[in-house]
Amino acid sequence: MNKIVEWLKRYLPAEILSIIGALIGGMLVNFLFHNQIVTALGGTWGGNIGYYSQILYSDTKKRKLKDGKTTLIGILKTFRNIIIEFGPAEYLDSFMIRPVAMYLFSVITGNIALGLLLGTISANVTFYLPTIIAYEFRKKYFKD
Repeated sequence: MNKIVEWLKRYLPAEILSIIGALIGGMLVNFLFHNQIVTALGGTWGGNIGYYSQILYSDTKKRKLKDGKTTLIGILKTFRNIIIEFGPAEYLDSFMIRPVAMYLFSVITGNIALGLLLGTISANVTFYLPTIIAYEFRKKYFKD
């Protein structure tokens, strides 16, 4: 149960921003281009911006020194950790699973916003399993 709480504290704020970003990005791209495939890509990248903004902010904040400054080494380690934790899952997620899911749900429901939301939720199933495994691996082997 402690692990679930830890994962929720880590991922839930980022996921909320991801959903908001996906809806904003997808709806903006849909308004501009009226193309469901491009809309799904806009939703994917909008969600990524929201998600990783929160993760990067949170992880960088944890590394700040007592005087509130961040070192270059700290920033580099933060990026290393993010790549280890999210890299493999993100590659499949952003380039295949999420845009396809957003597109399909938009077509099935006939509603862009609902399709973006359902696509996000369904893609999360395949995203979080490898992400959580990599997170636990990173914590175990990179104790900085």
